[in-house]
Amino acid sequence: MTTKNQHASGFAPLITVLSIGLAVAVLYFAKEILLPVALAAFLCFILTPLVNWLERRRLGRIPAVIVVTLLAFSVIGSVSWLAGRQVVELSHQLPKYKDNLIVKIRSIRGAAGGDLEKAKQALEDIGEEWANTDDEESSPKPAENDLPFVLQQADLALLPGLQPEPQPDPEPARRKSRNADVLAVKVVELPPSPLSQILTWLGPLVAPLVNAGIVIVLVIVMLLKREDLRNRLIQLLGTSRLYATTEAIDDATRRLGKFLRMQLLINVIYGVAVAAGLSALGVPNALLWGVLGILLRFLPYVGPWISAVMPIALSFAVSRDWTYPLLTVGLFLLLELIVNNLLEPWLYGSSAGVSSFGVMVAAIFWAWLWGPIGLVLAMPLTVCLVVLGKYVPQLSFLPILFGDRSTLLPHENLYQRLLSADDLEVSRLVQQHLAKSSVARTYDELLIPALRLAEHDRHAGLLSEAQEALVVDATRDLVDELGEVQAKSDRKPEEGPRTTSGSVLCIPVCDRADETVAEMIGQVLTSAGLHVELGSLSTLISETMQRIEAEKIRVVVLTALPPRGSRNTRFLCKRLRQHNSELRIIVALLDGGNLKRTQQRLLDAGANNVATNLPDTIAAVRESCALDASTGNVAPPPHVSFATEPAPA
Repeated sequence: MTTKNQHASGFAPLITVLSIGLAVAVLYFAKEILLPVALAAFLCFILTPLVNWLERRRLGRIPAVIVVTLLAFSVIGSVSWLAGRQVVELSHQLPKYKDNLIVKIRSIRGAAGGDLEKAKQALEDIGEEWANTDDEESSPKPAENDLPFVLQQADLALLPGLQPEPQPDPEPARRKSRNADVLAVKVVELPPSPLSQILTWLGPLVAPLVNAGIVIVLVIVMLLKREDLRNRLIQLLGTSRLYATTEAIDDATRRLGKFLRMQLLINVIYGVAVAAGLSALGVPNALLWGVLGILLRFLPYVGPWISAVMPIALSFAVSRDWTYPLLTVGLFLLLELIVNNLLEPWLYGSSAGVSSFGVMVAAIFWAWLWGPIGLVLAMPLTVCLVVLGKYVPQLSFLPILFGDRSTLLPHENLYQRLLSADDLEVSRLVQQHLAKSSVARTYDELLIPALRLAEHDRHAGLLSEAQEALVVDATRDLVDELGEVQAKSDRKPEEGPRTTSGSVLCIPVCDRADETVAEMIGQVLTSAGLHVELGSLSTLISETMQRIEAEKIRVVVLTALPPRGSRNTRFLCKRLRQHNSELRIIVALLDGGNLKRTQQRLLDAGANNVATNLPDTIAAVRESCALDASTGNVAPPPHVSFATEPAPA
């Protein structure tokens, strides 16, 4: 049974790849059917809120759908008609700008001047020389030691009057006599019939009109039967995971609907601004360029600049100087800055869940698959795929490739950069976390988990000694830097030295990673007003017990990072408890979770408390110091904050 499961799991990636290839093939070869459906769904996402609004005003489903559909397609038709009139008007006006364009081109050529002409002439000379060289090499030359050739040249030199007369080529005469009896044949095409002429003329117009009619009918049907279509889709995906399917559909509908409505609003604002600005600058047919701006902004990244090319070129043709073309370019740059930095963050609120890289790759893919319409639909379709990947395990790679969320957790990213010895990126990650959190929380959420990953890899044999040393040394440097930040935040310049009370000894159990964690805990406890001493890995247990007696230490913190160290920690707990029954022993087993059995074993070995994260460790030390304070030994330390307020720089 296990072998069958292993074989099945081994074929799962291959089945996924084949399924994706089959889906792409279906999308490509069935695009004539799928394109109208996709466009209709695209419009339904935009129109559904308006239909719902009318239904809440006690208008029936059918009247609401008819009103919204008529309104939407009337607006689309009116805008298309106005744009068509503008195109016709522009075609009549273009010949008027011919002379102005010629003057501009001549001025550009004169400014570029002699350099371009010299470069052009040089290239022409090189080409001629290359052609002459090829001709000379291809023509046959007689050998110098050819005896008939030598005698012929000598005779010609001695008798200059005896030059060979050129002989006429007999081939044209033969060819003429051969073709004398051949009659010339001329092919005459019959004029097409009136019906074929009409079909040829109407063909390019009928296909878009038919597709538009299909889209209109599909929009009406989808708006009328949207709940039924949703239920059918849920049943198609399977009712065994009804909650996940419903959540996926609701997530895609909510995210995509909001994105499309906000994008339409932004595009309309952009188009109105383009039309008004170009009209103020005197660029002809400003309404046409505003409509193109609305439509082309649906194309990711390249759309706005495609819509800007023609107005800029037209301003170049209309104006007699360079003022209006520069103002036109400035208008489009200003609008892009306002839209990208003000309107989109304000109206979108949150992104559609697709990264910029995902948008670009999706645009290329859908443009290849479905042409220009695929480029328009690239963003909505990619959003659907990313949402689908969140709920379908076989497609989980889609959110990783195209999603806007980082695939690595912060501590995983830090560990990866530590392994790569990228000091700048490591410092940037730490500063980003420190900007919104405290030093103690940065230790607990970033540095300690990164060290824990390094320990797991080291014990699994995945890290070399050099890599281990690299990670630990870099982490020690970060701890030293953060210790300085902590010291600045703890004491203001006008304050004197802080009074310390209590005495805590932090002892690393196994290796340098435990030693680094002990230094972190020591810094946090020191900022709380405690006197903290750090143990060493090279110190013997007997020397440690002598130090505890000599310095009258009442609280000991044993630091250990999993996966190993629990056996050595139990041994230390037993020895310390046998030596001093009143000693408060706290084990910082920083695994980030609950290890009930290990915790119980350590408690049985003599530990007073076993903490699995840094906040619990600090709280246990405070509690132990407070207990000793009640007996008159030490004063209770102040509270250590693990809030998310940033530490002062």
